[in-house]
Amino acid sequence: MGRFNLKKGDRFSLSKESGLNKIQVDLTWKSGADLDASAFLLGADGVIMDDADFVFYNSEKRSEPWNRDQFGTKVKWREETIPVSADGSVLGSADDLGDGEEDTESDDASETMHVILDKVNPKIREIIFCVTIYHGAGDDTTFGQVREPAIVITNEETGEELCRYDLKEKFSSETAVEAGKLVCNEDGEWEFEAMGQGYNGGMQTLIDMYA
Repeated sequence: MGRFNLKKGDRFSLSKESGLNKIQVDLTWKSGADLDASAFLLGADGVIMDDADFVFYNSEKRSEPWNRDQFGTKVKWREETIPVSADGSVLGSADDLGDGEEDTESDDASETMHVILDKVNPKIREIIFCVTIYHGAGDDTTFGQVREPAIVITNEETGEELCRYDLKEKFSSETAVEAGKLVCNEDGEWEFEAMGQGYNGGMQTLIDMYA
């Protein structure tokens, strides 16, 4: 299947792909800033059912359990593991810290998440993929300075790109963006929807909405 370029609000049916079970979600951009990918697994009421259903770089539920003898410190544990949702269906991304430069030729960055569709809790109705800007001391970067943000959905088992959404919205002061989401439709089949919705207030705004 060829690549589908989506516009805001478009949906792509994953059921068209025979046997599709594992998908890769790449969130890409150009910026020297520290951007973080995250996901919210939402129930029918539009909020997470478990703390671990907010999958982000600092999640407590990870690909390996905390073991002091193995990792020494929790900082190292988080550096060497990835966050995982409560049901084990969504694997988060290692943290890409950016290069610290705003206008370099090599400022391509990305974070990758993975979804195993047959592991998703049947009570989950949506999985929202977000990107937020981490603000350290003196950092006032917004999505107005982030170039070429995109979200790409790939069949992880074949490597075939299924669809992509280049966010062409004119962001300005926003510090959090919902890039896209997986939606379980009335027939119980998964669809990807391009969102491109920006918010001020960074990650906390999203937490207040969904947690």
